Amino acid sequence: MKRIIYCLGNPLIQKDSLPLKLMPHLKAILPSYNFEVFDPTEVSDISDNSIFLDTVTGINKVKIFTGLKYFLLSPRNSVHDYDLPLLLGLMLKLGKIKKFKIIGVPANYSFEEAYESVKGCLKDNGI
Repeated sequence: MKRIIYCLGNPLIQKDSLPLKLMPHLKAILPSYNFEVFDPTEVSDISDNSIFLDTVTGINKVKIFTGLKYFLLSPRNSVHDYDLPLLLGLMLKLGKIKKFKIIGVPANYSFEEAYESVKGCLKDNGI
């Protein structure tokens, strides 16, 4: 069974669109994975040990996160502020999941840097 890697981002915002731009290229070279677009505002449930590919500000290289202690929660004034850390926090609290991985891509990476780094990260870590 293929593992799913959920890709997040906003195609209209340059610094938040890398995971979505990477998706078709990673699909082509990593056929053992399914890559799917993911929007935390449209999901009611996720499976345990899910893998996410998302833009992360404040990092200088691709990094795998396995906890939420590394993230600041954004202000929540409307449903538009519902993001991945909030969804994962709720799922952890409800006992729906126990583990997850976020492959964080720096917002300031070029496409080429992100592609090579994410490809290497997936291969090196056996995700």
